[in-house]
Amino acid sequence: MSKAACLLIHGFGGEPFEMSPVAEALQNLGYPVSLPTLPGHGTTIEAWSRTRWSGWLKHAAEEYERLQAAHGRVFVLGLSMGGSLSLALAQRYRPAGVVTMASPVYLYRFLPPEATDWRLPMVGLLKKVRPIWPTDPKKPESRLIAPWQGYDEAVALEPLHSFVRGLRVVRRDLGRITSPLLAMHSPLDRQVPLGNLWEITSKVSSTVRRAVVLPIEERITGHHVITTHVETRDEVAKLCAGFVSDLDAAS
Repeated sequence: MSKAACLLIHGFGGEPFEMSPVAEALQNLGYPVSLPTLPGHGTTIEAWSRTRWSGWLKHAAEEYERLQAAHGRVFVLGLSMGGSLSLALAQRYRPAGVVTMASPVYLYRFLPPEATDWRLPMVGLLKKVRPIWPTDPKKPESRLIAPWQGYDEAVALEPLHSFVRGLRVVRRDLGRITSPLLAMHSPLDRQVPLGNLWEITSKVSSTVRRAVVLPIEERITGHHVITTHVETRDEVAKLCAGFVSDLDAAS
């Protein structure tokens, strides 16, 4: 029996580069791997500002269907928003397995209160005042610890707002997911609240589900890009490869 295919999805404002260590681990085991670039990413911030959640999900779904037609079984794995899209795919299809890494089904909540940025609840208003919001670029030492490629000089708020709204549907329909699930998160993630890990693993209907907390010692980065972070990348790649190979062998 041929091996299943693996669809790896990058995060909001990022690029496939952030999934490279996971892709390499899977390819070393002989798995066909796809690392698509989501619409508006890897180009310009202006192009990014014209894209929305619906377009990213459509692109991911088309790639999933292509892999399914070619290989039959498909695993979906994603970092941050890529994991959110993976959950959305698992609500639409029935992948062989789902892996989320530092992924949200919410970016803020009021009860209990949790957010990594107090401005997130106001993004719908802020986008009308300043559609492209300048941000501080990552520090060189941060890039050395957790290499990353993508937009870090600004955030396009219309896409961010669509992301927030898209997550509401994913969160609402978590119970529709029955595929085996592996979810990972760093406890001090400064971009996606840790509560998402427990929300995802407690609300899906998957018989097989596992939550993994990955502590990070340094205090320089945002503890978010666990796929490339020097303290977590090997463990993340190992966990992903083991999850896929164990389920594939049992199929």
